[in-house]
Amino acid sequence: MARLAVVLFILSSAVSALGQTAPACPWVSSGTAERLLGGEVTLIAHVAENAAGSCSFVRKEGARGASIEIVVGPTDTHPCPQDSLQLKALGNEALQCRHSVSPSQQSDQIAGRIRKVFFVVTMTNIPGATTQEPTDPRLANYFSASPIERLAEQVVGNLY
Repeated sequence: MARLAVVLFILSSAVSALGQTAPACPWVSSGTAERLLGGEVTLIAHVAENAAGSCSFVRKEGARGASIEIVVGPTDTHPCPQDSLQLKALGNEALQCRHSVSPSQQSDQIAGRIRKVFFVVTMTNIPGATTQEPTDPRLANYFSASPIERLAEQVVGNLY
């Protein structure tokens, strides 16, 4: 009888270990991030029960890596100056700006608000994130939105 209990305990532990899932970002899928970053990504997600949190998708390529970061929460962490490019149809008060993190790193951002929830979408070291269409035809958009705008549209859509 004791052996049966031990066997059942071991089997139940193995089944529960198989049931664990990889972290997921509630606003953007890993597949979308992989298409935008051009390869396999590592995801770090911190999501609270109140739909606040952050997701970071990172792709290392040599000494310089490309990344996507999404931050959502009740606090305004708006990194763009008020005179930045205003974007329509991306929630309320959406602005787009670019920051130089270092001489070799550029960061493109879109920040805005949906109801009482603030969001910031950042793409780092992605050439043409705001100015050109990506070379992948699956990402083509009939309305010529840039990759960061498309990404922000997904985040905003998932916040509604």
